[in-house]
Amino acid sequence: MTRPEGPVLSVPTSPAEPPPGFVHSTYDHEWRIGRSRPQVWAWLCDPATFTDGQIPPYRVEFLTNAAGETGFAEGVYNAHVGPFMCFAGVLGRIEPETYRDLQYCYGSYALSHALFRPTRLQFWLDDGPDGADGSPTTLLTLRVDAHVRRRAEGLWNRAMGVFWKRFGSWCERAIPNSWIR
Repeated sequence: MTRPEGPVLSVPTSPAEPPPGFVHSTYDHEWRIGRSRPQVWAWLCDPATFTDGQIPPYRVEFLTNAAGETGFAEGVYNAHVGPFMCFAGVLGRIEPETYRDLQYCYGSYALSHALFRPTRLQFWLDDGPDGADGSPTTLLTLRVDAHVRRRAEGLWNRAMGVFWKRFGSWCERAIPNSWIR
């Protein structure tokens, strides 16, 4: 017997408002990268940037979207998982060399679902001022939104500062400096 299936729901990935006892937290960070915007974008949108070097049992996965695309394409499912964390989401709007959005699904958490629930990860790229030698630079801006247990907001912000601090230098070291005067 064939049974009818209900439609696939189209709902937000996470509730807009934090649940009782939680607050909305936004962590922002900006780096000036001594590389051109196309170079930084290519690094930022290379799945290997996030999959290579993961220490098991941590891993990052990219699952094909409805159009058959994988990697960094709109609608691709992404999960960064391991002990005490699950950041599962879907890639939203992507504007080449300018903006990338990853919206985390309800149920994503760090340490415990009772403490930290990330909801969104966004990156913006802008041309930075030329370096002292005339080489191009890129301003890379990050924003992490989360629903955080009110009493743990300070801990979350400090942890984000530690976690993301070296991201800009990783980017710069990973991209060969090929600018020629």
